[in-house]
Amino acid sequence: MIYLVLVIVIVSISDIKYLISKNKKRDLFVYVAIMLLVGALGIFYFSNPERDSFAKIVLSLIGKEG
Repeated sequence: MIYLVLVIVIVSISDIKYLISKNKKRDLFVYVAIMLLVGALGIFYFSNPERDSFAKIVLSLIGKEG
């Protein structure tokens, strides 16, 4: 799990530097939000891969179990 976080941080730093240099603030906020979501879902999966998937949990919450 540490490797996942390190890869996300390293890639994010280089991309954030590029976005700041091009003065693309709106793109920067979208990028950071997506990377935080990717990190959270990655940690959710790697913490216990045997549990139900995130998609299955969401579908059960809206009553669309299959």
